[in-house]
Amino acid sequence: MNETASAAKMIWRATCLVLAAMTVSIPAHATNGMWMIGYGAKATSLGGAGVANPVDGMAAGYNPALMTAVGEARLDLTIELFRPPRAVNHVSSEFPADTQSNDDLFPIPALGAVLSAPGTPFAMGMAVIGAGLGTNYPQNFFNKSGLAYDRVGVFLMQMQMLPSLAFKLDEHNSIGASLSIAAQTFRAFGLEDFASRGYSSDNAHLTNNGYDWGFGWGYRLGWLGTYFNEKLHLGLVYAPRIEMQKFNRYTGLFANHGEFDIPESYTVGMSLQATPKFKVVADIQRVMWNDVDSIGNPGPLAYDSGKFYPFCDPANQDPCKTGGDLGLGFGWKNQTAYKLGVEYKYARDLTLRGGLNYGKSPIPKEEVLFNMLAPATVEEHVTFGFTTAMDKDSDFTFTLMHAFENTICGPTAFSPLPVGEDNACITMSQTSLSFAYGLRF
Repeated sequence: MNETASAAKMIWRATCLVLAAMTVSIPAHATNGMWMIGYGAKATSLGGAGVANPVDGMAAGYNPALMTAVGEARLDLTIELFRPPRAVNHVSSEFPADTQSNDDLFPIPALGAVLSAPGTPFAMGMAVIGAGLGTNYPQNFFNKSGLAYDRVGVFLMQMQMLPSLAFKLDEHNSIGASLSIAAQTFRAFGLEDFASRGYSSDNAHLTNNGYDWGFGWGYRLGWLGTYFNEKLHLGLVYAPRIEMQKFNRYTGLFANHGEFDIPESYTVGMSLQATPKFKVVADIQRVMWNDVDSIGNPGPLAYDSGKFYPFCDPANQDPCKTGGDLGLGFGWKNQTAYKLGVEYKYARDLTLRGGLNYGKSPIPKEEVLFNMLAPATVEEHVTFGFTTAMDKDSDFTFTLMHAFENTICGPTAFSPLPVGEDNACITMSQTSLSFAYGLRF
């Protein structure tokens, strides 16, 4: 068996292990929205910047065109231990809340690999990445009737497997494409009062129906430009919206009868080798959360107690109930994330990294009520990491990420206070430790 076939077999086995790990792990990793700031320990330590920085096997996860510039066949496997404390407070006679979510430690795997074809301008690779969010509150604050489940929460996990191909057009330009094979699973529990109050278009498919799965596929396109003797790299990636199968068990919860697609995104980036030892990396990413109705549609109108459903006239409210064609959602806005990292080669076998990441939360203050179930409030992240050689063919990377606590307060449709005054708050902070093993072939 030749080295390429052996490497491909090892990559396939590692991919299966990562997919299995994602299936049994419970994500709650809303960072830039519901997406991780970065994939793999090295890019995460740079504030998540990576679309113009060809450093390891995670290249296909950022920009498939990067694979032509990695310079070696690699396999990189990361395990991130993620802790995101979440809390809610709601002053209301209808749905009072003052509680913190359980389940505060999550293992999150990521995998990337690159294989080059010697003597040709081609490179191929694979990445497996994940996203999601989750809550599990011991107090069911949506249980006014007293008849609902004693806990309330949601679980969403998205996975993408990205087989990729890249082609070097000339000494300065490379292009790449990935096939996005996507899967997601969802569960909701404790929302029975939404049915008893008539908020849902389909009470039988609203809550407590276990895990449901949906699948879909899409693509990603990338470009990489290298200039000034490869000291400057520029990158561009476009990922269109992925239409996913509807959650048939939750057609009464998500808008358009269970629809929950993966949104469109654009990313531009640069990497500058300022000196032989010092590098600066930066990305700007735009995610179109608002274009997915189940995420972007507004929730109950907070500023007008006489009009609960923002899109509907009081005489015809059925289309605006949860699950309907104009169904209530989380009210997320489109988000721009800014990622900046620096890298310093301290010694031949030791590289240090640090980074910053900022993305204004996609949650407007008037959308606090439904976002108690998905409090993606964090905005400011700091990162630090290092890579050390284990031997001539392998390395180890460690990364620390911290997202500072951020609280969003706003009014809800069930406020005892004058219209417009804040009566509810959602809070989150995050800390994670990443451990990665890289192997050269």
